[in-house]
Amino acid sequence: MRARTSIRRGLAVAVAAAGLFTLTGCQLVGKDNAADPTPGASAKATPTGSTKPSTNTDRPAGMPDVCTLLTKAEVASLSGGHQVTQIDPDGAADGAAVRHCQWQMSGARLAVFLSPTSAAEFRQTHAQAQKVTGVGDEAVTDSGHLYVRTGTTLIDVYATISGNDTGSARMAKSTALKLLEKL
Repeated sequence: MRARTSIRRGLAVAVAAAGLFTLTGCQLVGKDNAADPTPGASAKATPTGSTKPSTNTDRPAGMPDVCTLLTKAEVASLSGGHQVTQIDPDGAADGAAVRHCQWQMSGARLAVFLSPTSAAEFRQTHAQAQKVTGVGDEAVTDSGHLYVRTGTTLIDVYATISGNDTGSARMAKSTALKLLEKL
């Protein structure tokens, strides 16, 4: 009887670990089949009923639905007037530890990921990245992503405007600043 219980517990742990791996290791694919960005941090928090991330030294209880944080009009404004043609939500349960949303526009794309982090984890993960000032507690840019730490929350913004790297970087920073107002 104890062997069955032990096997069941082991199976439950393996299923939970596989689910977490799938959630944090997934890659979004846009309708043009181009590979989209993936979040740069792993989740270590256990989701609870709360959907507002904390800014104290504890890990956040869960992340809000990213797709509800920005309206289509706000995304269009952040992208310099590109109209949103499709929104791709993550489909995660309320209070999940890792959340993301992608907005597709004609000639532009915006993807935002929220996950838990700590100051030490952020610095270790992004030690070689280029520092960005004026956004969050600390921020860096690396491989086309803007990573922003605010308290114990990591905001990962991937923004592209076709043929406009400067506009893409501006859209990423403006998006992060807009999200910081709402978190």
